[in-house]
Amino acid sequence: MRKRWPGIFATVAISTAACGGSSATSPAHASPSRIQVHQGSMTVDGLVRSYTLVRPLMPHPGQLVPLVVAIHGYTVDSTWMEKTTQFDELAKSAPFIVVYPQGLNNSWNAGSCCGDNHNADVAFIRELLDRLVADDQVNPNRVLVTGMSNGGMMAHRLACDLSDRILAIASVSGALVTATCNPARPVSVLEVHGTEDSQVPMQGDESFPSTISFMTGWAKLNGCGRDPTVTKSGITTTSAWSGCREGTRVLLEVVQGAGHGWFGHEFVSGEPDATKLVWDFFSHLPDRK
Repeated sequence: MRKRWPGIFATVAISTAACGGSSATSPAHASPSRIQVHQGSMTVDGLVRSYTLVRPLMPHPGQLVPLVVAIHGYTVDSTWMEKTTQFDELAKSAPFIVVYPQGLNNSWNAGSCCGDNHNADVAFIRELLDRLVADDQVNPNRVLVTGMSNGGMMAHRLACDLSDRILAIASVSGALVTATCNPARPVSVLEVHGTEDSQVPMQGDESFPSTISFMTGWAKLNGCGRDPTVTKSGITTTSAWSGCREGTRVLLEVVQGAGHGWFGHEFVSGEPDATKLVWDFFSHLPDRK
């Protein structure tokens, strides 16, 4: 169960919008299977930033749907994220809009890891969210961010810095690596992690905090009860904190024997499907008020 893809880090989903700067969006193709794909770009902090936007073809124009921002990891790109997670397929039936932002040099400024700490990645996501909420069929109360590895770390950072915009984040093989985290309001948080992750180890090391320490930190920030309820199903152990403010949830899913990756896709069978875990978490949350 330890086989994993090349490169050290990978990221998954994130919700974003654009305010300010120049921008352009052009249709790439419309799928007969009920989705439409656009390649978009905008200028943020003097640099052109790009993204792939996937919309379900809605039978009722004007219907508002959730937005999922899926963030790739270090050394891979938004195309890798789209193909690996297969959120596009899920978006057809759920339905939701999904956007795959592209990091500069295939990395993200998530804190101490892994991109250039001068890159305005938070501003890029903020402006992307502004654009999509203004111009699309996005429910502004259901902005959801996911990512893998460095992308998961970016999702954690966005929960700290854009808590007024984001309902929830879901990180796979990630960590919270910002020096400080002071969210303006509670954000629901899911972390999915393998016990055999040697790149972002659960027990922590000189580069990363332990998984339980930063998840306990989120529970405290959200005003949850002190001790989580722990349950086990197959190779997955779930720790769920309850009593959190504003109906938020804090959940840690630990996959026994799994390494560093987006679980359940392309590799060893028997692992839980990370895409389904993430969407199940997102879809059961109440709208932000």
